[in-house]
Amino acid sequence: MKKRIVTRKMYLALAAALAIAIFLLQKSQARQMKVSEFGKYQGYSEPIYDGSKRFSEYLKLSNGTRLAYDLILPTKAGIPAGGPFPVLFKYTPYLRTFTIFDKDGKNIISDLFDLGWKERALLRVRYWFSDQGHLMDPLFRTKYLENLVKHGYAVLVVERPGTGASFGVMNGSFEAGGKEADEILNWAAAQKWCNGNIGMYGDSFQAMIQFAAAAFGNPHLKALFPASSGFDTYSSVMYPGGVLNKTFASFFSWSTSFLERMPTPVDSDKDGSLLAQAREERGGSTLAKQSEVWFKKFPFRDSVTSDGNRIWEGPGNLYPFLARINRSGIPVYMTTGWYDLFSGADDMLLWYANLTVPKRLTVRPADHSEVEKNQSDLDYGSEAHRWFDYWLKGIDNGIMNEPPIHYYVMGAAKKDPWRTTDRWPMTGQKPSRFYFSEGKTGSVVSVNDAFLRPEFPRQEYAADVYRVDYSTTSGKYSRWYAVNWPRNYPDMQTNDQKALTYTTPPLDTELEITGHPEVHLWLSTDAPDLDVFVYLEEVDGSGKSTYITEGTLRASHRRLSRAPYNNLGLPFHSHYQSDLEPIPAGQPVNLVFSLLSTSYRFPKGSRIRITVVFADAHNFETSVIDPPPKLHLLRDKDHPSFVQLPVFQSR
Repeated sequence: MKKRIVTRKMYLALAAALAIAIFLLQKSQARQMKVSEFGKYQGYSEPIYDGSKRFSEYLKLSNGTRLAYDLILPTKAGIPAGGPFPVLFKYTPYLRTFTIFDKDGKNIISDLFDLGWKERALLRVRYWFSDQGHLMDPLFRTKYLENLVKHGYAVLVVERPGTGASFGVMNGSFEAGGKEADEILNWAAAQKWCNGNIGMYGDSFQAMIQFAAAAFGNPHLKALFPASSGFDTYSSVMYPGGVLNKTFASFFSWSTSFLERMPTPVDSDKDGSLLAQAREERGGSTLAKQSEVWFKKFPFRDSVTSDGNRIWEGPGNLYPFLARINRSGIPVYMTTGWYDLFSGADDMLLWYANLTVPKRLTVRPADHSEVEKNQSDLDYGSEAHRWFDYWLKGIDNGIMNEPPIHYYVMGAAKKDPWRTTDRWPMTGQKPSRFYFSEGKTGSVVSVNDAFLRPEFPRQEYAADVYRVDYSTTSGKYSRWYAVNWPRNYPDMQTNDQKALTYTTPPLDTELEITGHPEVHLWLSTDAPDLDVFVYLEEVDGSGKSTYITEGTLRASHRRLSRAPYNNLGLPFHSHYQSDLEPIPAGQPVNLVFSLLSTSYRFPKGSRIRITVVFADAHNFETSVIDPPPKLHLLRDKDHPSFVQLPVFQSR
């Protein structure tokens, strides 16, 4: 009996040992297996480091301005590695490291981000048990960097003049910012921890400065990885359609003021005296104060500064740098979201169309707050790793052999929502017109509740009469608000009830649109000007109306012009003050403009709705006329109002 028990124990021990051996073998094989495809990456290098160490100090520009920087180096067993390494560089006006708990232990970041109780609790525990728990450093803020550091990258984050702990005053000109970045690249390349190969990363303003840096053609700058960058910032985010984006203007001013409360001294500034000196030096000329002036002082594309510069056709915009960026040849991997605040995906699509450098583009089902994060749609960090391995380490992982554009079809089957293409606009699109028509759909209790049909109108005269309602809105938590917080559109039916709506019958089959919808509106009014807002929505069987995309145009800005860049064949408005055309009283005028691009699949049985209003109370600054003006939206054979949708033949 005893012998049988011993034998059984031996068998169990052998089985356990065999299971462990199989597990270790599989793990070893998994490590050795090379995988490099969209959103997946392994086996091309090993994480030979186990941690990281942050250092912080000042560097000096040629004009004497001291800039605060964070340097993060890989470590083994807590000891920083000597390098040299390829370097991932971010140049930021939004702080290199946040001080998130003040000296009294108060969480001062909670108002800046949408933190739930779990996030607050985790930050508090981290504060209690970590000597760095009061800080949010670059690796904490950009999660994928931790993995890249373990694979042998250094990270450098530098605060722009007049922000954070840096000295000097912020100069919003992209020419000035690009020159500063060029100097920093040369400085970094000369450091012992840098091997001379540098890539830039970051979103928003931190993405735009990458393009400005590329214009200087620095030989050490090997690749860019910008997420959500403006291209033509006047029309994309400041004045879409010529109308002031008050939501973004207000948020930017508030948030950059908030950041003034959270800067972090460099390591050598033990008592914070240098930080205090830097903040005193810039006085009232903070980024927040400058932006308050910029947003409202230059309302036209041909607005001129006091020194005679057309700011939106020069230092305050990026498309004027195109020729220099293309001459640099620096490769660019761009990422954006269909709901991004920089005209959705449009600005990045314009970058793609106008760049001749090696390039890639990914369009996610995301807004500005989500575009640089790992989410259920994409492992964004894998794409960063593949890109920088290829261009900074010379690892041939095949990323440049793939189709250059990946885009996500919203509403598609979750098992296969991603598509690829090698051109934009794509082949396979069929521009399809849907005309504003008569009749009652019964799908919404709106001002008119009319049909949207493919048939051309035949009436001699037809119009929908509307008195402007200044309370109409796409909601407070729109794409224009979604910077630190995600968008959260309401059921648009509430807004539709105050609007003019044009809705199809239920669809006989699913319908996919991918590209740039265009609106052609005819209207007449006695008002000298109107702001027109058009929404594309999906209506389900219950009547719920879901926001998909939108377009905006101030009627006096309706004159069509030739774009100074490849505009993808879309309607282009100069937005010049010299081109303004008030509405002639009682005379029909034609407004032609595009909606922000999208890729969306309408399911069978749903309806397509176009909603037309003349104010977006939460998001745009429309002048209120008292009493509110009345207008006629025309839809007859001589004045056919319609939307042209880029219908795509589904696979």
